[in-house]
Amino acid sequence: MRADFNQRKNPTSNKSSLRAKLSLGFIIITLFFIEARLFYWQIIKKQSLEAEATSQYERLKINTGKRGSIFTGDNHLLVGNQRLYRLFIEPPLVEEKPEVIKSQLIDLILPLNQEYKDATESAVKDEIETNLKNSLLQKLSISDKKWVGLVNGITDEVKEKIEQLKIKGLGFEPYFERYYPEASMAAHLTGFVGKDEQDQAVGYFGVEGSLNKELSAETQKSLVSAFDNHSQDSKINGRDITLTIRRDIQFLVENELKKGVEKYGALQGEVIIMEPKTGKILSLAAYPNYDQKKFYQFEPELYKNPSISNFYEPGSTFKVLTVAIGIDTGAITPETICDKCAEPRVIGKYTIRTWNDVYNPNINMTDALAKSDNTAMIFAEEKIGSEKFIDYIRRFGLGQKVTTDLQEDTSPKFPEKWGPVELATRSFGQGISATSLQVIRAINAIANNGLMMQPQIIERVSNQETGEEIVTPPTPLTQIISPETARKVTAMMIESANHGEAQWIASKDYLVAGKTGTSQVVKPEGGYDETKTIASFIGFAPADQPKFIMLVKLNEPSTSPWAAETAAPLWYKIADKLILMMD
Repeated sequence: MRADFNQRKNPTSNKSSLRAKLSLGFIIITLFFIEARLFYWQIIKKQSLEAEATSQYERLKINTGKRGSIFTGDNHLLVGNQRLYRLFIEPPLVEEKPEVIKSQLIDLILPLNQEYKDATESAVKDEIETNLKNSLLQKLSISDKKWVGLVNGITDEVKEKIEQLKIKGLGFEPYFERYYPEASMAAHLTGFVGKDEQDQAVGYFGVEGSLNKELSAETQKSLVSAFDNHSQDSKINGRDITLTIRRDIQFLVENELKKGVEKYGALQGEVIIMEPKTGKILSLAAYPNYDQKKFYQFEPELYKNPSISNFYEPGSTFKVLTVAIGIDTGAITPETICDKCAEPRVIGKYTIRTWNDVYNPNINMTDALAKSDNTAMIFAEEKIGSEKFIDYIRRFGLGQKVTTDLQEDTSPKFPEKWGPVELATRSFGQGISATSLQVIRAINAIANNGLMMQPQIIERVSNQETGEEIVTPPTPLTQIISPETARKVTAMMIESANHGEAQWIASKDYLVAGKTGTSQVVKPEGGYDETKTIASFIGFAPADQPKFIMLVKLNEPSTSPWAAETAAPLWYKIADKLILMMD
C-alpha cells in the first residue's frame, strides 16, 4: 500500500517542481529586462536626458541683475529700475483654445502698450488694438515649441489679474526696466538705455553710455538638473552712480531755461553751474531736451549734450582771458591806456570795428572790458605778443577735451593759422571755437585764484554687493595765472557787470563778476550770418568768495541779438534764486 501511495504522489510533485522552475525563470527574465532597461536609461541615455533636463531648467533659472541706479549729489534717485514681467506660454501644457486665451488676455495687456497709451486718435487706437490681437493670436497658435514669449511690460498688478484667470501653460519671467522718478530731468547728463544688435540692454549717450560697463547688470544661469544640484554664484547687479548735480538746482535751471528760450525766441539754450573750488558741476541743462523713457519718439540730434559736443565762437566772454593773459605776462595793467582805440583798426585788407561802431580814445583796460571794446583787445594782444598769447590760450584749455564722464565729450581742433588778422579777431573771441564746458572751465580759473580745475560730473561709484565706494576727488589741473592776476581780473569783471552793457540788470544784493558775449554764427559754407547771434553771459558770485560760476548761452535769440538783453537777464533770474538756495 505504501508503494501505491508513493506512485500516486510523484506526478503531482513533478508538476509543482516544473511550475516553480518556470516561475523562477520568468522572474529572472523579467529582472533581466528591467536591469537592461535601467541600464539603457541610466547609462546609455543618461547624457542626453541630463542635457535635456538641464536645458529646460536653465531656461527657467536665467537671472538678470538690476542695472545700476543713478543718483543726484544730494541723494535723490534720478534713474532707477522697475520690475516688470515677460508673459510666456508653454504650448504642451495648454488646454484652452488660442482664441479663448486671446479674448481673456487682450483687455488686460492692451492698456500697457505704449503706442496705444500715446495714441490720441480713435482710429489709430483701433489699428494698434487689431495688430496686437493678431500678433497675440499668432503666438498663441504656435504648437511645435516648448516656450513662446507673448508680451513684455507686465506690471505686478496685471500679473496678479492674469494669474487669477488660472490659464494653464502661462508663466512670467521677471526683468528690470529703466524708471525715471524725476521724469526727463537731466536727460542730457543721464542718457538712456536701448538695445544692441543682440537685443541686449546697452547705454547710449551721457553717463549711461560712457559708464555702461559699470552700470550694466550681469546674467546668472543656475546649472541645476535632476542629477546635479550646483549653481554658479556671481555678483550680478550693476554699480550705482552718484552725480555731482543737485536736484533742487537742476530743477530750477531746467524750468527757467525753458522759460528763457521761449521768452527770447531762441533756437536753443544751455546753462552750466559749477562750484569754483572743486570743479563739481551743480547743474547742466539744455533745452530743448528729450524724455529718456520715450527717447525713440525724439529726433536723434537731441540726444547729444550740446554743452560738450557743439562748438561755438565765444565772442566777448573770451575778452576776460585776453586781459588775464595781458596782466599775467606784465604786458598790460587794468589802468593801461589804449592809444589805438580812437578808430577802427585796419589790418591788411580788413577793417575791424567795435560791436556798436563807437570808439573810445585813450580808454583804460578796465573800462575797455566793461564797454567790450574790440580795438582795445587787439591792442592788448599786440602788447602780449603772438607767441605768449597762443601759449596761454593752450594753457586755458582751448582745443583740449574736458574729459568728463559723458559719452559725447569732444573738442574742436586748436587753430593752426595765426596770422595778424586771426590774432586780432581771436583777441575778442571770434575765429576760435570751443564748447560751453571748455569756456566755463577756462574762466573758472579766474574765480579760483588762477587754478584751473577739472570739471567733475561723477561724485562716486558704488558697488551694491560689497558696499565698496570709489569717490572722485576734486582734480586741480594747472595754475594758469597767478592769484594776484586773478584778483585784478575779478575786479575788472565786477566793473564790467556793474557798468557794462548789462548794468541795467545787475544785482544790488550780491556782488557779481561777469561778462556778456555776443558772437556771430558761422555759416556752414564759411563766413558769418549777419542776422544771427549767440548770446551768452558768464559770471561768478559772490565775487569775493564765489560759491558758483554760471554760463548762460542762448542760440539765435529773436527778440534781441544782444546778450545784455537776453542771456544776462536770464543769468540774474537764476542767480537770484541760486543765492538763496546756497545761503
